[in-house]
Amino acid sequence: MRHMSFSLTNHTFEIFRLSKLITDDIVYFLPRNADMNQIASLAGPGGRVEVEQNFLNNKLKTITAYFGGLIKSDG
Repeated sequence: MRHMSFSLTNHTFEIFRLSKLITDDIVYFLPRNADMNQIASLAGPGGRVEVEQNFLNNKLKTITAYFGGLIKSDG
């Protein structure tokens, strides 16, 4: 079975850019096959993102990406 990656659209990047004008604390709820490189690129150079995988009945259903102050601290 071939796993196709879900490519984020230009609208996704634009919504993120506009949201950053308001707050750095952003959460994106995305399909399970979202492209991780594109998600990481939203954080920008030196930025951070935390990705959570959401399972139901032992099957990956969606992912949630956290940015800004919503990232869990290591401590």
